[in-house]
Amino acid sequence: MAFVRAAELGSFAAAANALNVTPAAIGQTVKRLEDRFGVKLMSRTTRKMSLTPEGWLLLSRCRRPLAELDEVAEVFNEARGVVSGELRVSAPLEFGRNHLLPVIAAFRAKHPTVAVELDVSDRIRDFVDDPIDVAFRLHRPEDGTLIARPISALQAVTVASPAYIEQHGAPRHPQDLERHTCINYRYPSSGALYAWSFLIDGQEMTVLPKGGIVVNDPEVSCEAAALGLGVLQTGSNYAAPYLKGGRLRLVMARFMLTTRTLYLCYPSREHMPLRVRAFIDFALQQLGRDRLLISARSVKAYSKH
Repeated sequence: MAFVRAAELGSFAAAANALNVTPAAIGQTVKRLEDRFGVKLMSRTTRKMSLTPEGWLLLSRCRRPLAELDEVAEVFNEARGVVSGELRVSAPLEFGRNHLLPVIAAFRAKHPTVAVELDVSDRIRDFVDDPIDVAFRLHRPEDGTLIARPISALQAVTVASPAYIEQHGAPRHPQDLERHTCINYRYPSSGALYAWSFLIDGQEMTVLPKGGIVVNDPEVSCEAAALGLGVLQTGSNYAAPYLKGGRLRLVMARFMLTTRTLYLCYPSREHMPLRVRAFIDFALQQLGRDRLLISARSVKAYSKH
């Protein structure tokens, strides 16, 4: 283990920190290993450390047995009700940054022996090709073998800054957008412009307003709107911090439309490690308190100007 950690982390000091021993102890252990096999495993200078061909051979051969020992230890821990091991989670960028990180922090405080690897990206990770245990997705997965637990619906909200509303007035109906400066969003993947959605007389209607500015990042578009550059339509998850902080106000709230649902996805609960099961239950409980929807009670407050 000392050799593997030193090889993976690139120094005795880093390995010592990971294993909670002294760098000298790591060095002595590696030296005993070299003496036992009669080969040099590492070339060390004051500036760097590198593996010899024999070192690479040993590293490749002993990683799997050590991993299997870790798995056995996790089985024993689970039998004693101890939540531990490595947990791999995938989430969309904005949701991971603004909503999931606090959940992970609280989960780690409760279960400090669980190591969490968080992949935040708007690319959809595959449970077969990518080593992930839990994924958060903005659309229900097409794969029927996956379990998808709905967490929250997301709304298309139309917003503007108090300064913009004071200077230009607030649009009262989607038709009024023709007389306003709008901030458009361009999808980075396709290059297409985002069409604004409204619920008018019970029917979903889409509008592509003339844009005074076009951006390809939702958070940048919120910041642009907060600076008074125009009216914006975006997801309620992006707008929520700005609405709560008073930098943006809802406009045309009576035409607001629920457009997407956030799901927590995983392959199966059968033979599921305790750490994964514990995280799923914890995340569902915590995120149930994280209201991404704009509630009817909040509409009045968020619309004041």
